[in-house]
Amino acid sequence: MEFLSNIIFYFFSFVVLFSIIVFVHEFGHYLVAIINKVKVETFSIGFGKEIFGWNDKRGTRWKISTLPFGGYVKMFGEDMFSKEKIPKSLSKFAFSNKNVYQRFLIVLAGPLANFIFGIIGFSFIFTILGKTFIPPIVNEIENDSPAFVAGLIKNDQIIEIDNNKIKEFYDIGTAINLYKKQSYNFKILRNDEIFIKSIKPILINENFYGQERKVAKIGISSYEPIVKKYPFHESLYLGTQSTYQICSLTMKALYQMIIGKGNIDDLGGPVKIAHFSAKMLEQGLLSFFNLIILLSISIGLINLFPIPMLDGGHLVFYIIEIIIGEPINQNIQEKMTKLGFAIIVTLAIVLTYNDIYDLFF
Repeated sequence: MEFLSNIIFYFFSFVVLFSIIVFVHEFGHYLVAIINKVKVETFSIGFGKEIFGWNDKRGTRWKISTLPFGGYVKMFGEDMFSKEKIPKSLSKFAFSNKNVYQRFLIVLAGPLANFIFGIIGFSFIFTILGKTFIPPIVNEIENDSPAFVAGLIKNDQIIEIDNNKIKEFYDIGTAINLYKKQSYNFKILRNDEIFIKSIKPILINENFYGQERKVAKIGISSYEPIVKKYPFHESLYLGTQSTYQICSLTMKALYQMIIGKGNIDDLGGPVKIAHFSAKMLEQGLLSFFNLIILLSISIGLINLFPIPMLDGGHLVFYIIEIIIGEPINQNIQEKMTKLGFAIIVTLAIVLTYNDIYDLFF
């Protein structure tokens, strides 16, 4: 009975989280389409059969559908290669009859909406609750730990790791877990003197919200965090900075994976997202909201990847259209779209398998 209730709670958390992110993304497409006078026929959260819905004054059908694993905005005349002739009186409202720059902006608006949501979300948190800062200064060192062996002492300030600047304590863990090297060169500031220490982290099993993960550690702890509230205009800048840092870190992690130094187990699919969404919701609304912000930014970034089926794939088609002066051949687009679909399905299967294996075995 407890297992069933957990499954229901996980599913509920996932639906709420994913529906918010999908709504933000699709609303970006919808808003810019309306601005460019494109008729939007349907705005759906989820796929499949409609559960309930309504029509607005513009004639758009807003609906909730049975399969809560995405959503879509259906625009009038969005298929450029459709054999169905668009009436002349309605042609100015057709997506396919808009110029390439307008179509480009409409497609780009989805990922941008995810980024803007992240920036504004961070901004409200930094203004209302404050931004946490932990200086990269050593407080305590565990006996016989890698940091102890290397000769680090209390109040050492870590300013660089392998030429990567360290601005706060969190950056230390990020650096040694991202690049997965055997040893790192730490640039240390001690009593106005700078020197280099070579440190070899050790891997420790750590429980991360019910999931065992191997984490690289060097055996140091920080001082208490400093929490500071900012005016909203400053929070917008800090929110933009945080959004950029998440995108940058994601791209670095993917690059490490591509060159064979990362681990695909670090990626999360729908089961893992459901697991963490439930755990975050148990921690409180703030933790859950933070996860929504993080995933909104990540999904916005992933949608910009140049893979057909994703927004980034369509943007590549439009860039090529701008360069050559006409749309790419229909057959080429269809073949590339099928390839993109195959890539996405394969990745989804692999990630779901990893999720289930990590969480239950």
